[in-house]
Amino acid sequence: MKLPVSLCMIVNNEQKFIKDCLDSVKEFVSEIVIGDTGSSDMTESIAREHGATVFRMDWKNDFGDARNSVLERASMPYIFVMDADERLNQSSSDQLMKFFEYETINPGRVVIKNIVHDNDITFGQATRIFPNLPDYRYNGRIHEQLQYQGNTPKSSQTNIIIDHLGYKDEIMIERQKIQRNLTILTEMEKSSPHDLYVIYQIGKTQFVAKNYPEAVRYLEKVLKSIPLNSLTSSTYASSAWLTLCYSLYYMKSFSLLNKYIEEGIEIFSDYTDLYFIYGLSLTSMNHPDAIKMVPSVFNYCLQLGEADSTKYETTMGVGSYKAHYNLGVYWEIIGEIDKAYSHYLFAVQQGYQIAGARLKLLSR
Repeated sequence: MKLPVSLCMIVNNEQKFIKDCLDSVKEFVSEIVIGDTGSSDMTESIAREHGATVFRMDWKNDFGDARNSVLERASMPYIFVMDADERLNQSSSDQLMKFFEYETINPGRVVIKNIVHDNDITFGQATRIFPNLPDYRYNGRIHEQLQYQGNTPKSSQTNIIIDHLGYKDEIMIERQKIQRNLTILTEMEKSSPHDLYVIYQIGKTQFVAKNYPEAVRYLEKVLKSIPLNSLTSSTYASSAWLTLCYSLYYMKSFSLLNKYIEEGIEIFSDYTDLYFIYGLSLTSMNHPDAIKMVPSVFNYCLQLGEADSTKYETTMGVGSYKAHYNLGVYWEIIGEIDKAYSHYLFAVQQGYQIAGARLKLLSR
């Protein structure tokens, strides 16, 4: 069934991805509008084969401007925004249909399922479905945000999942995506030095680039600038907090890391990922008092379960198989082989194949 929706995209040399993207949604959308910023491969012809209207546009180093140019050419009552390296998850077709059956006013938030390095999976969210009205436009040269009359719009949770491949290391390197993003973000910071969202995105990008001291510098600035009573309502404070903790973890700055973890779990008490990084920190400190706390922390991760992906940016497994795996490592190290085997087995049964190697070693 075709919905009254225009799929809107901007692309550049996406021949590896665009077919699968369009195949995932073509039976649901009534129109496909694509702005091409200069492809030299088969992107345009593949898109046209799928019935897309493709137009060429100059690239101005401004993603918000590019997206708005595409929106202006859409003719359906509603907009659905995707990137070429994304696919509508196969389980989400019913949710997409239900959204248009029951919700016709508010924009819709979707869950972004990011496939990252070593096939780890993280979850975020973004507003991707909204009425085709001039009041809805994007703002920001990069990590652009949808606005309604210049403000963040109210939105409804759709439970629609979009699979995103573009955070895989090899894809990031191939596209030189990190340096491009940093260049644009740095220019934005110069013109808007107090824009906390820009500062947050620089910190996140420095983390992806493994420039951990710089990530810490930017993310601390963000968190110190948000009032304490506004942290839980911020759309990015919890993510900034977690990324700061992982930066300190990779720097082995355990004292400062544990300070931020203790403060973080007071504010975001149901954020499983913070407890998980706490367990990793205790394990890596290699101190007897810290090691003793490891099982209680990872068991608490299991008690909490996976973090709510509609509320937090989260990594799959922190409330299940990854916690079991780390408990297996703990019990193996202290010589409780039966307990280690049990936790490794749980992890394998939940699809975490890394634990299988430990099981084989213990079975010898």
